[in-house]
Amino acid sequence: MKERFYHVLEEYHMIEPGECVIAGVSGGADSVCLLRLLCLARERISFSLIVVHVEHGLRGQESLDDAAFVEDLCEKWNVPRREVHVDVKALSLSEGMSHEEAGRAARYQIFEETAAKYQAARIAVAHNQNDQAETVLWNLARGSGLKGLGGIRPVQGKVIRPLLFFSRAEIEEYLRAEGLSWRTDRTNLEQEFTRNRIRLSLLPLMEQDLNRQSVRHIAEAAGRLQKVQEYLDQMTDAAAKRCILGGADAETLPFAGREQHISPKEDRFAEGGTAICIVLEEFWKEEPLIREELLKRAIQMCAPGMKDIGAVHLDMLARLAEMDCGKRMDLPGGICAEREGQILRVFRRGAKPGEVQNPARGIARRGISRPKGEDAARRGQDGIVLPVPGTLLLGEVSLVTELVENSPDLKKKILEENQCTKWFSCDTIKTSLRVRTRKAGDYLVVNAQGGTKKLNDYFTDQKIPVRARDEILLLADGSHILWVIGCRISEAAKVRKDTRKVLKCTYQIYEKKNASPIQRQNPAGNV
Repeated sequence: MKERFYHVLEEYHMIEPGECVIAGVSGGADSVCLLRLLCLARERISFSLIVVHVEHGLRGQESLDDAAFVEDLCEKWNVPRREVHVDVKALSLSEGMSHEEAGRAARYQIFEETAAKYQAARIAVAHNQNDQAETVLWNLARGSGLKGLGGIRPVQGKVIRPLLFFSRAEIEEYLRAEGLSWRTDRTNLEQEFTRNRIRLSLLPLMEQDLNRQSVRHIAEAAGRLQKVQEYLDQMTDAAAKRCILGGADAETLPFAGREQHISPKEDRFAEGGTAICIVLEEFWKEEPLIREELLKRAIQMCAPGMKDIGAVHLDMLARLAEMDCGKRMDLPGGICAEREGQILRVFRRGAKPGEVQNPARGIARRGISRPKGEDAARRGQDGIVLPVPGTLLLGEVSLVTELVENSPDLKKKILEENQCTKWFSCDTIKTSLRVRTRKAGDYLVVNAQGGTKKLNDYFTDQKIPVRARDEILLLADGSHILWVIGCRISEAAKVRKDTRKVLKCTYQIYEKKNASPIQRQNPAGNV
């Protein structure tokens, strides 16, 4: 196993002589094996090693015993150690994450901080072949694309995973042969976690009933898909040079028989964000797969991470590229796109100083921002009356309303709606509509039979952090919430065949700094 470990280090250029390596060690079999093999590797590659142990505070004395176990190992093998205690339970509550998500986020933040402190070039973690298979199956079930099916990368930035090509059985067999013990985290045996069910039930069933080498085959397939993704990235890089303009530099490209100058930096549509311009004449020359990757690339350049962006949104963007000039659409996460001439612009509105920034489930990615300015809507119980038809300017956002007649053509528009435009049946509205934040007694109608759900229960279902709930704007008819702005509307407010008058309401960013709330009232008045 040692020789195979050295081969992995060399093949992927994981550690160079003279470098400092941070190793995350929990005390489990994988991390003990990683630490042991790294200690032995120092005899062949001259590098320094520092262990980081993160104690999560979730398992009481067991967790403290794990920390003591790692301390003993480090003393035995003469490795410097840093031990950090984190209240993962409190972190998960404050950030609206699961314990698993919060623990992972805390660990990697501590690894990065330690690497910066000691100028470490690498962070070694102990993912193995079984972890790879679990990740691939989990991503496959969630509908991930090619990148997700490639699973975990052996090298990702500073992070290296030298055990990724070893099965859990091989690792435990090696430790027994070396007379080494390890700690077992009992939470890894609990079936309530999805990944645990894949690990404890699905993979063993596949190995028993389908193929004894299922784990290895899945992991090897992931490796091949990673190479396919790398090749696709190279092809997309080349195509992007032909098709995408972005960043601060003005570019000049010939198309449509003339020269057109595009400067994303000065793009009036960017509204404070970054504009990426796709030259459509060049774009349509590419293969369909490359075109899809180019659209992903444009979105990533505006909003790294592509939160909430799925295949359906890429399809919408591709359709926009085929539409008439002047057409515009909104995507999750504040991403907008517009067709103008031979250009498809993709841009993200500038982030606001008060915008909710939850790294795991940020409200900003749901299309909801926190405008500054008017306290009546944000803090008051009654909020502000919404002019219908008309426009309500509220700090840095606006709500634009208009009244339209119901018609067969309207159904198609409603089906194509985005999170920032909604249609409501005026027949069901009982009082003047108000824009406000939550208060006691608020509810949504959640099904066609009239069933209701408390607004707070809806927030809980959506895993919206408690600290963010008072910042979310609502469109309210008394205690009946017609629209959690940027998210869902009430079933009772939906347009039906017998609806006569329809209210269209569009939520937009209003960019003027320190603007006071203004209502441009239409003489027609409110509903």
